[in-house]
Amino acid sequence: ICEGVVLLFRHIFKPRNVVKQFCWNRKKNNMENNEIRNHLIFFEKNIVNLRDPDLYLKIDEYFDRTVFVQNIDFLERNNLIIEDDNRDSIYSITNKGKRLLNQIIEEEKYIEEKERIEFEKSKTDLILAQKMLKEYPYTKWFARISIVIALGLGILEIIRYIKE
Repeated sequence: ICEGVVLLFRHIFKPRNVVKQFCWNRKKNNMENNEIRNHLIFFEKNIVNLRDPDLYLKIDEYFDRTVFVQNIDFLERNNLIIEDDNRDSIYSITNKGKRLLNQIIEEEKYIEEKERIEFEKSKTDLILAQKMLKEYPYTKWFARISIVIALGLGILEIIRYIKE
């Protein structure tokens, strides 16, 4: 059992509907979906050469430098990024990393759309509830008048029945 986040690759492997799990223990490494997304976007947009001093300016702009370097190890162990063949500190994103990035982005879009729909639904429910509250006094009076009419007609029928 994985104590961390479990991401399912169900929609990526459509032909056999294979489910792959990518999980890690949060106690050992504190990377969450948001951090992974940010790191993978950075690796996708930039050629990460740790020997390049100009790169550290970009890293410092978006991340804490020490955390970034620690997370490189995590991402590499999970085959989300790969160091080039010469092992000279040049990293690039793998296909698995791209798929995971796309999955995280799609999941975020789905959650945003779901929240938007729920908000619209609650807004509509509020409008309907307000209309119902406005109509309630009229409905109450219609019900009272209907009861009086029903009682009057009932008494009239009883009087007709007694006369016959």
